[in-house]
Amino acid sequence: MRDRRGNWYLLTGLLIGLLLGVALAIFVIPERYINTDPRYLQDADRMLYRSLVAHSYLAEADLGRAQARLNLLGEENPEDQLIAQAQQQLKDGGDEAESRTLALLAADIQQGKSRITPLPGVRQGLLAFATQTVPFAQKPLPTGSATNEISIPGVTVTPRPTITPQPTQGSPFVLVEQKEICDPTKSGGLIEVYVFNRTDKPVAGVRIEISIPAGGMEAFYTGLYPEISSGYANYAMTEGITYNLRVGEAGQLVQNLSIPRCETEDGKTYPGSLQLTFKKPE
Repeated sequence: MRDRRGNWYLLTGLLIGLLLGVALAIFVIPERYINTDPRYLQDADRMLYRSLVAHSYLAEADLGRAQARLNLLGEENPEDQLIAQAQQQLKDGGDEAESRTLALLAADIQQGKSRITPLPGVRQGLLAFATQTVPFAQKPLPTGSATNEISIPGVTVTPRPTITPQPTQGSPFVLVEQKEICDPTKSGGLIEVYVFNRTDKPVAGVRIEISIPAGGMEAFYTGLYPEISSGYANYAMTEGITYNLRVGEAGQLVQNLSIPRCETEDGKTYPGSLQLTFKKPE
């Protein structure tokens, strides 16, 4: 008897087998990535990786090693990513010390030199820690003191101490120019800050504090707008409020900043902006 099914049953079997294979790969035995290259990390894991690199740099003060670690992410401008992450953490109400750590590393990468010194005994402690052969639960942390201990049955884990960035202190940034910007084609109400070093090179990662006389303070960093300048930052003012601003650690305090009133040719007024330029003194 002649078979009239033709070859359609082969195609049906192929499709069923393909669907079963996909379902098996996704739900039963999904692919697992172990010790993969950092460039393949997801965004959340990339942020964690940058934070770990920044904290390691804070302890070791090894700028070359920190840059090499960041280069593993395959990002074109790692300092810009550090600044963006620091700024986002501040906006989200995150840990300010963490943001300062990221910004400090970004600034040192851009300037090409380290402004910090390694914590005493960290490198020797890490080497001894890595070469110990005692069980993990008995290994002490290389340095620092913990504020508390987390107990797990059979194991005592001591969390790492909180580290606050401590850059080497230098001369503070000083205000070299302040002017009003009146341009009816642009939105006003901004404080635009430009920060330069002694050689007129823009500096990223500089902390800027802005406060109001009635109380309250916010912080932001230069470098979030590299398309304008790596030493640029801005802040949107509110009508009727005066502000005080400080650039860098122990920098000059600029007081009584408010939205300037500009006037068009036909006599109409509109809000302008302020432009402040800071520089390291000679």
